[in-house]
Formats: sequence, structure tokens, C-alpha cells
Amino acid sequence: MRKLSVLGLIVLLCVFFTTTSVYAASIGGAETQGKGKVAIGLDQEFVFNRDIEFDKANWDLGTISINKVKISSLSRTMAKTSYGVLDNLDVYVKLGLADFKSETSYSGARTGKSIYDAKNAFAYGLGMKGVYDLANDWLIGADLQYLRHRHNWSPKGDRSGEGDKATIQEWQIAPYLAKRLGNFVPYAGVKYSDVRMKTRWAGKDAGDWEKYKAKDNFGMFAGTGYKLNDQLSLNVEGRFIDETAISFGCTYKF
Repeated sequence: MRKLSVLGLIVLLCVFFTTTSVYAASIGGAETQGKGKVAIGLDQEFVFNRDIEFDKANWDLGTISINKVKISSLSRTMAKTSYGVLDNLDVYVKLGLADFKSETSYSGARTGKSIYDAKNAFAYGLGMKGVYDLANDWLIGADLQYLRHRHNWSPKGDRSGEGDKATIQEWQIAPYLAKRLGNFVPYAGVKYSDVRMKTRWAGKDAGDWEKYKAKDNFGMFAGTGYKLNDQLSLNVEGRFIDETAISFGCTYKF
């Protein structure tokens, strides 16, 4: 009965995180799968704020100044498949859906703030994770990954911008330190992440584009994994400084 209750809780968590919308690139736990082992999982990533800044455009902004740009919410629901190349090295693929909202404040010839909606779109990612065992159940590791998704994108409530596109791509490297404590494996680390956004306009401004980049590249993260048994585990992770984010995941190892 206890196992059934735990399994029911996991199913509810997975359903909840699949149907909830808001981003970060979670490392999804500190440990690797083991050589020749395959694991499948579900990751739901939430970001509540990430500041980006204007980089360049192929058109003249004139006297318009772009003051502040941020991703105010972004959601990625990703199915993750991992394979243990070695006992201490995994490679993985992520496939899923993403959506986001962004805000742009500007002044000059025009002054105000625009809110943009990016509709649900296919998202994919690739990555690898390496871990080295230290003494007394300590671990040191690093996660490297790349993510990308392209959206239909338009001002909130304005359908005249249909056909406009926004592409988000991110790569990051995240070294960390972890400790095995029974069924728990807490971890913490620092990361360098490079987020880029490119918008491309349709309609009368067809061909015009703008590029944006992360305002802050360095951040911190901390989380923990919890093993329900040899096959099933849960994970929660928080991310700070460069973004405010939280992520959840469940993984089944074959």
C-alpha cells in the first residue's frame, strides 16, 4: 500500500508539472546512470524572471532607446532520455514543449512597455553529465547542455503580428559538488549560461530582425535528488542570481 501511495504521488506530480506553464536549464540530479544503463524522465522547468538586453538589429532604431528587456515567464516541459556511456559519464536528449512571455520597455520617439506572448512550440536539447567520486560519498561533477525552441510571437492581445517569430537558444556549463546522504543526494554549484533571443518580423516589416543576449551569465543553483528505489527517483532544483527559477523532475532507470 505504501508503494502504491508513493507511485500515485509521483503520477500526480508528473501530471501537475506537465500541465503547468511558466524555465531554467535544470541539471536533473547529481548522479549518472551507470555504464550501459538507460533512464527516461520528465522535467518541468520554471523561470519567473530572466533579464536580457538588446544586442543589435538589421534596421535603424533612430531615437528609440530600448531600456529594459526581460523574460518574465518561460515554461519547458521536456521528456529526457539518458544513456550511460561510462559509469561516470551520461549523454542525454531532451524533447518537449516550451512557451514564454517577455517584456520590453523603451523611450525616445516612442515611450512605453510592450508585452509579448510566444506560443507553445517544439523544444529540443542535447547534453552530457560527468561525475567523479570523492571520499566519504562526496561527488564532484559537471553538466553541459544546449537547448533551442522557435515560436510564433506577437504583442499580447494584438493579432496583427501573426507570422512574427522568436527563437530562444541557450547553452550552459554547470560544475557542482554533491553528497550522498542515504536516499538523498543534495548538490550545489555555479553555472555559466548564455541565453540568446532573435526576433524576426513579418508583414510590412518582413525581414527585419533584432537580437538579444543574457544580461547576466553567471548564477548559482542548488537541489536534491531522492531515490524512492533503485529505479525511481525525484529531483527538485532552485536557480538564482542570473535567473529566478525552480525545476522538478522524475526519472525511471532501466
